[in-house]
Amino acid sequence: MNISREAIVDACKTALAAQPSVRAAFLGGSEAFGRHDRYSDIDLGAIAPMADAPGIFAAVESALETLSPIALKLEMPPSGLWPELSQRFYRLEDTDEFLMIDFCQLTPGQMQTFLEPTRHGHAVVLFDHDGLIKPVALDQGAHQAAIERRLAWLKASFPMFQNLTRKAVLRGDDVEATATWMNWTLRPLVDLLRIRHCPARFDYGFRYTRIDLPPEAHAELQGLMWPSSGQDLLAKLDRAGELFQRTLRELEG
Repeated sequence: MNISREAIVDACKTALAAQPSVRAAFLGGSEAFGRHDRYSDIDLGAIAPMADAPGIFAAVESALETLSPIALKLEMPPSGLWPELSQRFYRLEDTDEFLMIDFCQLTPGQMQTFLEPTRHGHAVVLFDHDGLIKPVALDQGAHQAAIERRLAWLKASFPMFQNLTRKAVLRGDDVEATATWMNWTLRPLVDLLRIRHCPARFDYGFRYTRIDLPPEAHAELQGLMWPSSGQDLLAKLDRAGELFQRTLRELEG
């Protein structure tokens, strides 16, 4: 038996609405951008005091177990980036591997972090007793300062570290070459392409590049993936360097 996405959301919504301290519940992620598909997980959020998290998680887990046994559960450690957020992931026995539930409980103040529409879309409200879920403006000054810090690091570090991949290939160390290629070439290149074409989400890494980058830029990036051999990787390394420098010139111009 396959439990549907709608059944999971309805069960969680009912469980959360029965908790007096939960002031709002919503769906984020692909739902917030209106582009979820059969491979999308369920990004579920609830706004409540941190002290009530254990009981709220227990209520959601009980609701999920009325639908299907919980096959996998992962409690995330506290995050320094989001100190007023608690998060757990679930997989049910009676769903496919893609229908994972990513459930976050967060305070009203922490929720503000996720309400800027360009970066996070428009949250799909399940209920909102206090009108807490509404778009907020991006702090343009702080965001631009973060972009400039990242850009300064990219300009300094990219030319310094391209030799790491070349060295690993020449040594015949495919494992190290693959790691340095991803960490010191492709990730910095993606960040630069994002600063050029999608500065609002410059720090999103490889996620959403197909959507956030222009088709021609994404095609160039895609052409750098999956090197077939060490020699192919060296050729792609040169192409990545050329794309990085070209993108940098466009930014500076």
